[in-house]
Amino acid sequence: MRLILAPVLFFLISGGGASFAQRGEGSVFPTVAGWRIAPPPGDSVYRPDNLWDIIDGAAELFLSYGLVDLRIMEYTDTAGTDVRVELYRHDSRTNAFGIYSQERNPGAHFIDIGTQGYVEDKVLNFLCGVFYVKISSHREGSEGINAMQLIGRRVAEHLGQEPGWPAALALLPAEQRLPNTEGYIAENFLGYRILHSAFTARYEGGCTLFIIDLESPSRARGVAESYMEAVGRLQEMREGKITDIPDPHNGPLAMLLHDRILSGAFSTGGGPALVHRYLELLEARLHSAK
Repeated sequence: MRLILAPVLFFLISGGGASFAQRGEGSVFPTVAGWRIAPPPGDSVYRPDNLWDIIDGAAELFLSYGLVDLRIMEYTDTAGTDVRVELYRHDSRTNAFGIYSQERNPGAHFIDIGTQGYVEDKVLNFLCGVFYVKISSHREGSEGINAMQLIGRRVAEHLGQEPGWPAALALLPAEQRLPNTEGYIAENFLGYRILHSAFTARYEGGCTLFIIDLESPSRARGVAESYMEAVGRLQEMREGKITDIPDPHNGPLAMLLHDRILSGAFSTGGGPALVHRYLELLEARLHSAK
């Protein structure tokens, strides 16, 4: 059965509400009753050419996920509680999810804000359409958490982005998938430049599944052939057949070619039987996709 997907993997719920461009550059941050709003000292807007000035160690990672700009604003109430909001705007909802997934801790305390958010010590981060929002406060305890949630919910509402996860994640089997381990790798997946735009999830038994949509069967076959050549394997990766590959850089893994999708699995704990079982579940999902 031919797999039919949208030409680009958009979210299950597409964006709605006024966009950043429609709102205008000056109104991206909302006013909040009882709070003073002011930009921080120095620059409050960062773009690819000066991003290193604010996040030197992480700038390259954010740029690999299509960062358009970073805007910063600070809120202060009459009690002196401070809340800092950093809006990382990306060129697509998929890339915003990708950078969010890179920093998300699966064991964090998750809250219902935007598509998903989580709270850690003096930090609240959440995914909101094309935005990855990072909020922080010096105020400790419940007061700080309540303040960050108040500002965060106003920011999410003001941005007007509909919540939703990448549609590709629905292709990954739900059975024994570990919660909040889904991710998106924009570049150099498994260390290979030819492998990119990979959606991943971790499963019971130490297994990781991945799918890459190459947009056409011919391109999927071409990438599969290039990968096999890169790892020094001469055999052909046949359509619909699981191929075991001793990757010299990543250890043993198995891959599956299905129409326009190149998928695979590897395990840090289980053997080939476990990897094959998860890939068979994935293949069944791909066959049922319309």
